[in-house]
Amino acid sequence: MTNGRRIRGSQRIAKSKNKRVEHRKILIAAEGVKTEPQYFERLAKTLKAKAVRVVSVRPVGVGRDPLSVVREADRRRVVEKRIGDPFDEVWCVVDVDDHASLERACVEAGRLSIDMAISAPSFEVWLLWHFEDMATSSDGRALHRTLKVKWGFSDKSIPESFPYGNYDVAAKRASRCEEARFKHSPPNPSSSVPALIDVLIKAYTEEGNEK
Repeated sequence: MTNGRRIRGSQRIAKSKNKRVEHRKILIAAEGVKTEPQYFERLAKTLKAKAVRVVSVRPVGVGRDPLSVVREADRRRVVEKRIGDPFDEVWCVVDVDDHASLERACVEAGRLSIDMAISAPSFEVWLLWHFEDMATSSDGRALHRTLKVKWGFSDKSIPESFPYGNYDVAAKRASRCEEARFKHSPPNPSSSVPALIDVLIKAYTEEGNEK
């Protein structure tokens, strides 16, 4: 037993004074050190997916590297498993950008049974779809400039007024993009973040069913 949680297969039990709630434990290791963790922390509050833990992976070496995100996610998973409170799912949130290691990261993630949420050209396209449609290719700088000028973003911070509840609208916009033939080389624009959102929604739904 660890922190009031008891292992039972892939699920654990959290106990409070008068209720018994089962929930999934999900690790989200993000490439970005600020924007992505901030998004998923606040989205989790919106969905009331209290079992979500957001982890920010700081750049290693020359900068952002998807392979380092996968390795850090695996390291944290091993640590949690060792102490008897393993994650049910592990996701890595990375960008395409100009990463030379993306293909190797996808191969490594597959070997380790870690899921990947990849955005092209960057996570900013997923954020922009909460506000407006965009079906043409772009680059990370242009997306960041649009978010800053039109929608109140400051540097890497998401504004308090961000419409987190529009995730379903953003997912519909993402679904209209060209499908990825190769996971490590998705079309621009595109994002597989909706698959992760579905997991979070399911986690929340399962919690609700137990209440």
